Amino acid sequence: MAAGHVIDVGDADFEREVLERSHELPVVVDFWAPWCGPCRVLGPVLEQLAAEHAGGFLLAKVNVDEAPGVAQTFHIQSIPAVKGFRDGAMVAEFVGAQPEPFVRQFLTALLPTEADRRAAEGRPTPPPAPPTSPKRPSTRRSRTSRAIRGRSSVWRGSMPTRDARQTRSCSSSGSRREARSGATPSDSRPSSAPAPPATETKRASAPASPRTPTTSTRA
Repeated sequence: MAAGHVIDVGDADFEREVLERSHELPVVVDFWAPWCGPCRVLGPVLEQLAAEHAGGFLLAKVNVDEAPGVAQTFHIQSIPAVKGFRDGAMVAEFVGAQPEPFVRQFLTALLPTEADRRAAEGRPTPPPAPPTSPKRPSTRRSRTSRAIRGRSSVWRGSMPTRDARQTRSCSSSGSRREARSGATPSDSRPSSAPAPPATETKRASAPASPRTPTTSTRA
């Protein structure tokens, strides 16, 4: 047992060691018996936690075979049974060999908080800390970010996109194919309006003027 933190209590001193003592600090009462297997499992856990808290609470062990009056007063029907006392009254309890995390949670609910201890000692509770304002980014970092963004915009403007590269590649390959076939790019494209049909125009020859008969006059 942890010296000073764990005591044995019976019918004669239960009121003094538990009820009256609980006005000074919380008291955890462990109802057990030597023949109870689960009691031998839970008992060391309670003693270990009492040593860890080092006076945070008092562990009072009650052997139900040696203290039948107390067991009858609290209607103990199965053991192990654990009950927590504060200010002369029972405020929490559980039955059975519960695991250590459960027992720790039980003690957390039973033991006073820091605010309770300050109120009992008459000390004021410190005000909450003011919220911290978010840090503003440094000017150097902002300038670096703007420079990086400017470089990325230049890169985006100077580098052709994937679609542009594909279109340029297709145009170049089409021009090479047309050059090999002997056709120009303009010959491969249909004209917007059909050309008029070729016609030949004969220039009509002027009709020969009739020869005027000449008359010879003899003298």
